[in-house]
Amino acid sequence: MAPGSGQRQDDALWEWSVFWRSDQLQSCMPAIEPGYSDPLVSTWRDFFGALPVGARILDLGSGNGSVATQAVVVSREASKRFSIHGVDLAEIDPSRYVTSAADLLQEITFHSRTPMENLPFADNYFDAVASQYALEYSQIEKSLTEAMRVVRAGGSFRFLLHADDGVLKSRCQLQRQQAETILSSSLFARVSDVLKNVVAAERTRMPETQKTAEESITALKTAFDELENKFASDDNRDLVDNLFAAVRQLPALRKSYELKTLLGMVDDTGKLLLAQAKRLQAMERAALDDAATTELVERLRDMGATDVTLERATAGEGGNCVGYWLYGEKATG
Repeated sequence: MAPGSGQRQDDALWEWSVFWRSDQLQSCMPAIEPGYSDPLVSTWRDFFGALPVGARILDLGSGNGSVATQAVVVSREASKRFSIHGVDLAEIDPSRYVTSAADLLQEITFHSRTPMENLPFADNYFDAVASQYALEYSQIEKSLTEAMRVVRAGGSFRFLLHADDGVLKSRCQLQRQQAETILSSSLFARVSDVLKNVVAAERTRMPETQKTAEESITALKTAFDELENKFASDDNRDLVDNLFAAVRQLPALRKSYELKTLLGMVDDTGKLLLAQAKRLQAMERAALDDAATTELVERLRDMGATDVTLERATAGEGGNCVGYWLYGEKATG
């Protein structure tokens, strides 16, 4: 399936469904320098390691299973024999797309198109509920109510939430601006012109078609140069560099693919970038400040949670804030 096909763009979850059709577990951490995810992994493994043998675990907003696979690792290493479920409102199919973790994913039951505000599980079914950068995208009060309903008395929960003043939000803002700048440029139109005109010139070998092809190549180079100038001072160019690399390789593929297929690739690349921009914007809106997270603590206590703790999540050599940890247990009384 082509990256942008099979999903309507007017679907409110289009950007997420498209995003999860990729060989990656994480949705946010790849935007950060290597090593940032290590302390998060350690925290998750400690959380799962404290659970009893045979524990039932629910991962809210699972995506492609970043957190759920950590539970699988612990289950295998400690012979815990966990039963692991992941729910997501987007259209997900990790076992199909994430070949890099295929062995781990086979031990997780994923529930696609499943809202965390209305979970299809019995009361007190799970021993633990987890969520990483997902709860804040939902109707939080309803999601917390459901999480507390399906976790058993004495069961535990741990959520990692986006922070309004965290490094992830600032990176997302920059990348969203970069994506919007590229989308509003002539880049995709120019690369389509190059493909059509170069193929025509190679087929007809006429002077006029050759001239048109050369002009379109010059126009594409100008489009790249203009964008490069706009991004010259950006401190993070991951999105830009990856996108440019993907676009630059398309003309070279004309010997291997038909023109119609190549033009479809251009269109799909643009759709993927649009999905990325929408996803990044959603992240900016979902990030929580201190007041909002403090209110969540009170809500959980009102719902019967005990030992509720809120603390900053940090990562990287500089101890940058990457969110809030919110965790505790369901009261036994």
